[in-house]
Amino acid sequence: MKSADSARIDYGELLADLVFVQVDQFNVVDRRLRSDLDMVLIEYLPMRVIDGTPNCRVQDLANGVRITVGGASKAVDRLSKRGWAERAPHPGDRRSSILRLTPEGERMLAAASGVVSEETSRRLAITLDAAETATLADLLSRLRADEDGSTIEGD
Repeated sequence: MKSADSARIDYGELLADLVFVQVDQFNVVDRRLRSDLDMVLIEYLPMRVIDGTPNCRVQDLANGVRITVGGASKAVDRLSKRGWAERAPHPGDRRSSILRLTPEGERMLAAASGVVSEETSRRLAITLDAAETATLADLLSRLRADEDGSTIEGD
């Protein structure tokens, strides 16, 4: 990418950089989760949304991880099969259910969160100092919130 002093930004290259960094980080964290906890990152992310969203419905999960409602429902099925999540009747709407983590799911989420934090901070520290990491976190949060006007609870 062009230097910060450059008056012109190559947005195609910027997009490529964002994607490549995301894919590399995803793969590193995913390998660690598989190795340490027999979990994949695509299980961790929905668990995070379920845990951080009061009275979480499938639609909330879909919005939170940017997938279809059908994909979110399948994610819940996979988590349920592993004993990490369950559907419960919604207290205010008999036609709907709420999603929640089981005690084992809460334990797994806590363990996975430690792995994610450790691996992400380790990788970022290779290139960024603490202030730059905080700036990156702020910028990404702002971009994410701007996309849909909100952030996931617990972020």
